[in-house]
Amino acid sequence: MENATSSRVVEDAVVDQEDERRERGATLVLASAVLIVLIGMAGFAVDLGWLYSQRTEATKAAESAALAGVVHMPNPTATPWGPGAEAFDIARDIADRKGYEHGTNALVNPLEVPGFPNRLRVEVSRDVPTFFMRVFGVDTVTLDTRATAEQTPPLKIGSDEPILGGPSSDFWVAVNGTRRRKSDGDSFSTHCGALTHNCATTTNPEYRRPAYYYGVEVPPSEVNRQLTVEIFDGHHNNSSSATLEGGGDQATFELRFRLFAPDATPGEPSDNTNVVCADTFFYETDTSIINRWDTLAGCSVGSAELGIYVLEVDIIEVGPPTSGNRAISAFAIRSKIDGNTSNDTAVFGLGSMSLWMPNSGSNPQFKLVKLEPFYAGTELILNLFDIGDLSSSGDLDIIGELATTDCEVRVRDANGNTVQNWTSDDGGAGCHLDISPLEYNNQWLDLRFDIDSTYTCSSDCWVSLSYGFAGNVTERTTITASINGLPVHLVP
Repeated sequence: MENATSSRVVEDAVVDQEDERRERGATLVLASAVLIVLIGMAGFAVDLGWLYSQRTEATKAAESAALAGVVHMPNPTATPWGPGAEAFDIARDIADRKGYEHGTNALVNPLEVPGFPNRLRVEVSRDVPTFFMRVFGVDTVTLDTRATAEQTPPLKIGSDEPILGGPSSDFWVAVNGTRRRKSDGDSFSTHCGALTHNCATTTNPEYRRPAYYYGVEVPPSEVNRQLTVEIFDGHHNNSSSATLEGGGDQATFELRFRLFAPDATPGEPSDNTNVVCADTFFYETDTSIINRWDTLAGCSVGSAELGIYVLEVDIIEVGPPTSGNRAISAFAIRSKIDGNTSNDTAVFGLGSMSLWMPNSGSNPQFKLVKLEPFYAGTELILNLFDIGDLSSSGDLDIIGELATTDCEVRVRDANGNTVQNWTSDDGGAGCHLDISPLEYNNQWLDLRFDIDSTYTCSSDCWVSLSYGFAGNVTERTTITASINGLPVHLVP
């Protein structure tokens, strides 16, 4: 009996040992499985972090390429879109410098954006190797990213036609002599900041030389055709006070024009370096020379390039610093294609324009800025110097595209200091101001408009200005226009 009991005890012990061994084996298998899962999760986390880092770097490369390339949009050359087009090549070059060389370790595709000639999209794609995910048969992951940049193009001021100003217009393009007082309406050309002539030193903080730049834009339809640029009445310095105070010599100056070929940065006219031609107009009284169109010497371009030719207007002083140079030169600018005045080119002010409206008793209307749809969601700033410097009352209204848009108004003195901070206009629909006699004499009148994000052109895209004069008056003023915000930026 004892032997039987002992035998059962031994058998039970063996069974227990076998069960324990089986449990330990199952635990080992389970632990191994859990460990594999944990290692896989850790490996996946490492790969995920790696892939996230690589995607971030690819996005940075796409953004850098888009921002660098978009400053050359719209495409300023006649080269079709693709290799050879400046924006395209520069975008790929910048991506290459960031480590993404097209055709070698990545695909970099710069793309035009339909409907937005001022935007550039860059798509970057690369196969990125994995580490632990290879255990599951995933050796590489393809990362695709993109970035879109936008450049706010320079505003066209005054015109989008082949002629700017002149006898058939309500205004003339103009520039004042360097020794004429600033309060006569030209903020940038004169040395004199005070309300007097014959300033011996530069006292106008806004004086600049050259005073003005104008654009002559050649569209695709006119590329490789003959471009000619002409000036009307460039020889005549007209002024009702063309002699020195107290009498003396005729207060005249010479007017120089230089035409520069288009470059890769159409938003910055002062950096063009390739001079196509230059011509200087000397003061003349001969009626056979004045009041006519003259071709700028050498300004007949046999094969016009696509883009904006920059026309620089500069004053060459005549006489000693304290004499002369007090006249006003009123002229017009015209571009021809193959000798024809009817063409698709556009002549306009770049950043600013100086106007003279000499027709006494007229109520002129003229174009201010062309507000195209890609300016939607921005803020338009118009600056009018010495506007409505009248001997009688009048009205000023913004018409055209912003005819129903209210504006805010600010007044600054001739040195740019704020006299009246932003406030509402004088009431009524749209932007309206009552102009009292000499109200803005020698001052800047600033107008600010919020452009709705859904803005589209309703007609020709032009924001225009309309005067209503109560008496027989003339007007001399300077206009600048700008879009408030970053000129080059990323968009969604």
